[in-house]
Amino acid sequence: MSNELYSTHFVNRNDETLGSAPGLLPIPLREGMQITIESHSQKFTVVEWRFHLGHPTDKSGLTIVLE
Repeated sequence: MSNELYSTHFVNRNDETLGSAPGLLPIPLREGMQITIESHSQKFTVVEWRFHLGHPTDKSGLTIVLE
């Protein structure tokens, strides 16, 4: 599996994009973890995460759901 085909997506509970990064970020994930995103002033909390194995055109990669 080539890391270049996948991205890490940060979304809210409505699946609206808050940010993204190329490749799969090698970070440990746990529910309740605090995350900051440079383009947003507030802190976010991880509520869910999932991986989708597919094509780059269908948002494949790691999706981290934040609130």
